[in-house]
Amino acid sequence: MLIHTSFDPLETIRFPKGRGGGFMKFTYRWGQQPLAGFTIKRGLGQGGFGEVYFAVSDGGKEVALKLLLRGRTETELRGISNCLNLKHPNLVHLYDLRTDERDDHWLVMEYVQGEPLSSVLNRNPRGLPVEQARQWFLQIAKAVAYLHDHAVIHRDIKPGNVFVENGILKLGDYGLSKTVGSASLTQSANVGTVYYMAPEVAKGACTKQVDVYACGVMLYEMLTGELPFRGDSWAEVALRHQTDMPELNKLPPEYLAVVEKALCKKPELRHADMEEMIQAVEAIGRQSEPARPSEVVKMIASPAPAKPGKTAPPPLPKTPAPVFAIPGFRDRIAEVSTTLAFTPVASVVTVVAWTLCSVFFTGKGDWFNLMPLFCLTVLISWTVLIPAKLLERGRKGLGYWPMMVLGTAIGLAAFWLDGWTLPSIVPAGSVAPPAEESYFAGNIRAIPGTIEHLIGYMLLFGFGLGLTRWSDYANRRRKERFSLGPVFVAGFVSFMLYVGWSAFIHMDAPPLYMFLALAGSAGVVQMVSPWTPPPPPLPKRRRLQAA
Repeated sequence: MLIHTSFDPLETIRFPKGRGGGFMKFTYRWGQQPLAGFTIKRGLGQGGFGEVYFAVSDGGKEVALKLLLRGRTETELRGISNCLNLKHPNLVHLYDLRTDERDDHWLVMEYVQGEPLSSVLNRNPRGLPVEQARQWFLQIAKAVAYLHDHAVIHRDIKPGNVFVENGILKLGDYGLSKTVGSASLTQSANVGTVYYMAPEVAKGACTKQVDVYACGVMLYEMLTGELPFRGDSWAEVALRHQTDMPELNKLPPEYLAVVEKALCKKPELRHADMEEMIQAVEAIGRQSEPARPSEVVKMIASPAPAKPGKTAPPPLPKTPAPVFAIPGFRDRIAEVSTTLAFTPVASVVTVVAWTLCSVFFTGKGDWFNLMPLFCLTVLISWTVLIPAKLLERGRKGLGYWPMMVLGTAIGLAAFWLDGWTLPSIVPAGSVAPPAEESYFAGNIRAIPGTIEHLIGYMLLFGFGLGLTRWSDYANRRRKERFSLGPVFVAGFVSFMLYVGWSAFIHMDAPPLYMFLALAGSAGVVQMVSPWTPPPPPLPKRRRLQAA
C-alpha cells in the first residue's frame, strides 16, 4: 500500500469498476495538487478502496496520500477513525483525514521507504531464517497486541499489509479494522484475505481471535515459505480452513506447539490473546540463546569424569513424526455436512464424464438411465462418507460386515430404481393373478423374477461395499487427493459381481448404470473428502539416522 517506489505513475493497471471499470490510469499525475498543501510525486498503487500516492507537503514532509474510492468510503472511514490517534513503532502512522474541493476523502499517512513482507517471502520460497522470522514476527505481534489493547481488531493481517523498512516492520492498512464493541461485528461474514481468514469468520463471528489465527498463518508462512492451506479457488481454501488440519511437520519442532494452538479451529482453544502468543515465541528464543560466558567457564572447569573403555556416541535425535490432528466430534459433524452438500455436485461431474465417454465411443448415450445413475452414485457416496467421517480414528473405519449390511440397504434402493415392486402379502382366501408367482406356501406373491432380482441386488451391493475398503478413500491421510486406483478397484469388483450374477442367478443382468455407480462413487468420495498431504519422504541418509 505504501511502497513500490519505482512505480510508474502513468502505468495502466486494473482498477475497480467504481471509477469506470477495466484498466485505468491514476487519477492524478506528477506535480498536481488535488489536496491543498501537498504535491503529488508519483502513484504507488491502486486497490479496492482507492489510490495511494507518494506526495510532499509544502514544508517538505514526505507522506503517502490515499484517495478513498467513492461509494466505498464508509468501511474505510470507520477503520481509519479507529486508528487515527494510535502510535506504535510497528504501526504505519496516520496523520490526518482531509477533504478536497471535490468532496473526495484523503488519508494522510506515513510514507514507508521499503517493501512489503510478501515480496520478501516471494524471494524466500523455503521460508526465512528461523531467528529472523522470530524477530520479525514479534514486531508484528506486538503491533497487533497494541491494537487489541486499544479495543481494535485489524481483521486483515497478511504479509501484503506489513512493510519492511531498514529491518523495522510496520503493520498498515486499517480499512477493515473494527472496535471490539462495534454493533456490526457479527454482520460481516467475509472480510480480509481468504488465505489468512479464521474459520469462524464465515459464520459472521469477529473477535480478537481472528487476528490470532491470521498471525498463526503468517508465522507458518514465514517459517516454511508456504501457506498452510491452498486451493484452486477461494471457496476451496475457505473450506480447507473449516475442515483440514495444517501440515505441521514442516515447521521447526520448537514452533510446532505455538502454531498448532494458533491455528485451532475453535477460537477458545487458541492463545488467549496476542500477549500469550508473544510470550510463547519469546520463550523459544530464550531456549535457543547460547550459554553465558560464566556458564561456559564452569563447564570447562568441571569436565565430566572419564569412563573406562570406549563410550558410544550420543544417539542422533529422531526426526519428529508428522503431526496430524483429527477434529473433534462436533467439528466432524460440520465437516460431514459440508462434504455431503458437495457430493451431488461431484456426482453430476461423474455422470457427465461417463455420458461424454459413452457418446464418444459408442455414438449414443444411455439417457434414460442418467437420473438413476446420479441418484445411486449420491446414495452410495453418502453411505460411505457418513460413517467414515463420523467414526474417523486414525486409519480405522467401518468394518467389512457393517459396510456389507449398508450395501444390502442400498440394494433395496437399486431394486426400486430399476422399477421393481416388492412382493405382496396375499390376504386369506384371495386368488392370485395368473401373471404372479407364489412364494412361502402361497402367502407371498410377486411377478416373475421379483424375488431373484431382490436377492441379487442386495448381494450385489452388499458385496460391492463389503469387499472394498471404502473408508480408505475418505481418509484425510490418503497419499493423494484423487487417484484412479480406487476407481479401477471398485470397477473390477463390480465386473466380478456382474460375472457372478450371470453365473449363479441366471436371470437378466441388472442395468449397466448400477456397476458404473459403484466405480463412480469411488471417485466422488475422493473428490469431496478433506485431504491432508503426506510429508515428503526423508532423504536416505536421514532415514538411516532416524532409524
